[in-house]
Amino acid sequence: MPMLRTSSETFPASKKVLSDIPFVLRVEFGHLAHETTKIVGKPIACHKCNGFLLSVDQIKEDSKVGKHFVCPFCGTLNVIEGEVVVAGDDTDFVIKPPPDPSTDTETISVGGRSFLGLIDVSGSMAGANLAAVKRSLNTSIDSLAANAPDTMFGLIEFESSVVARNLENGNPVELPRDSFASLQDIMDSTKKLLDDVKLVSVGKNKDKLKTHIQALRDKGGTALGPAVAMAFVIAKHRNVGRVVLLTDGLANEGIGALEGYQVTPADEYYGNIGKMFLDEGTAVDVVGIASGRGMELQTLGLLPEATGGQMYYVTPSELDKSLSELAGATLLGRDVEVRLITPPGVIIKDASGVSRAVVDQLKKKSKSKIGVVGEDHELYFEVEPEKEIKEAEIPIQVQVTYTDEKGARRVRAVTTKLRVSKKEEEIMKTLDPTVGATFVTQKAGEESFSGEREKGRKRIASFRKALKSRAKSAPASVKAMLDKTDNVLNNEEEEIVRQEAMIAAAPEAAPSGAADRAFTGSLAQMKRSSKKLFDDDVDDV
Repeated sequence: MPMLRTSSETFPASKKVLSDIPFVLRVEFGHLAHETTKIVGKPIACHKCNGFLLSVDQIKEDSKVGKHFVCPFCGTLNVIEGEVVVAGDDTDFVIKPPPDPSTDTETISVGGRSFLGLIDVSGSMAGANLAAVKRSLNTSIDSLAANAPDTMFGLIEFESSVVARNLENGNPVELPRDSFASLQDIMDSTKKLLDDVKLVSVGKNKDKLKTHIQALRDKGGTALGPAVAMAFVIAKHRNVGRVVLLTDGLANEGIGALEGYQVTPADEYYGNIGKMFLDEGTAVDVVGIASGRGMELQTLGLLPEATGGQMYYVTPSELDKSLSELAGATLLGRDVEVRLITPPGVIIKDASGVSRAVVDQLKKKSKSKIGVVGEDHELYFEVEPEKEIKEAEIPIQVQVTYTDEKGARRVRAVTTKLRVSKKEEEIMKTLDPTVGATFVTQKAGEESFSGEREKGRKRIASFRKALKSRAKSAPASVKAMLDKTDNVLNNEEEEIVRQEAMIAAAPEAAPSGAADRAFTGSLAQMKRSSKKLFDDDVDDV
């Protein structure tokens, strides 16, 4: 499976050609785990559009200009100075080596090999819920100790108080309660406590960690907002790759409370702090434990939406599976920035697979920081001709800048060339409907998560109609995939109908489990990968 796949090998020459079927590019980040040409150093880039020099064949010599190349994307002339480094079609550049552990005294953990548990121990967690959390955490610790023993593990427990742990000696490190009303106060207080907050490697400390887990006890209210803010400071200064929040109740104390009047509304608070986690390259996952009470997961879901994390709504008996998935998930890249280079006249119309704020950035600037990426993470661009394209072929390049699990800064550059045609049938010959179907599903999930489920359902229905209208005249190989795609999209359309039914059954004036389940489903659709949609067999397309 290539890192960059397009919905057809032929691009429409104008908006009029195949106008009701979006032309989509898929960036599959799982490709970062596969070896390709690797170069230590920086590629030569166009000073106008940042498109990389592809081959030495593009280099020209001129007595007046000297050594130079004309950018294949925007046509700008660029003078070349120093060593010639070309990108080719698929190259990974190491632009900054990993830190030296012997000299890097500030960083406790490196890359994605870190896990900070943020555990609700409020009174509502008493009994089966807390017992399930302990069991699941212990199972995850056993798994990490066996399969990723160098994973750094941290722990914060919260109720009416918020306590981090020095996991070297078990001592509590409590956040002052008089800081709970202000994000800045929480951050300042946590910085003063950092020397006492210790993360430890799972492999060498498995038994000690399990002892701390077993000692968790249920207590008072739910100071979830202050706990998230404390976790942010620890993640920032200890280079934590993943924060996992487990809760069963409504945040009701301190900033971020979901009950009563707040100077900073909860959606604004969690949206802003989600962007802060994004900037630090930390994924935040939310696991809501079903207990009959609402948790307002639409609001807490702003954290995984912004950072590339996951959200689950599970019963205590289902907790093992979700937590083991999170503990075992590999972060292939952190602090990831994506840039799409297209020739003049080809524009980004839309994008999916990332937060709505990132989509807006990509549409405006063709680049954005997107947070963290794992093996199943996919990003989709809808592109279209702004005006009629006269060229017979156009180049497209995607650049993924990321920090790998060892802390090295890298750039993966992948380039493809597409034929251009005015004929719909030529585009249909190589149509891959799975690419467009996943994009449409993710956009529908995005709309559902923001409360516009009917808009999302109509988006899927419209795309299905457009595909069906071409099915009879499509080549046999494409027709088979159109039929399969329609079945998949039918299931996704029915999923939105189920979500609508859950919302209709939920009380309007208060959070509810039905609404939490619906919004969890919407966020899952928003991040659905082609592998999940098509049962992991898209390679057979």
